[in-house]
Amino acid sequence: MLAEMDECYDTPSGAVVKNLCERAYSIFNEVQYKNIGHISVSHLYHLRGSTGYQNQRRYFEKTKSKKVAISDRRKPISAGKPDYIRVDMVHSDDQDGRKWVYCINAVDEVTQYQIS
Repeated sequence: MLAEMDECYDTPSGAVVKNLCERAYSIFNEVQYKNIGHISVSHLYHLRGSTGYQNQRRYFEKTKSKKVAISDRRKPISAGKPDYIRVDMVHSDDQDGRKWVYCINAVDEVTQYQIS
């Protein structure tokens, strides 16, 4: 019954399924929903994870890809004006084969003024 209810309503939350089953039994006198309407919401989730439920209905949702530009890697177009900076991360030292010191340098593209 739970698998049929999930199929009809496109797998709603456990609280919604419980409410729907309680209404189906109390208002519409559908006796087959009596047991599902009286169990806890957390138990509904346990039933959804059971082998019997999984054999009747498996629900897979594909991962939705989304392009997010984290950074834009290109040289700034300064047009000969100062204040266009380039930020570099430079590795300084190794200790026991591990890289552990990094320096961040900010360099003006026109004047080549550098701050570390």
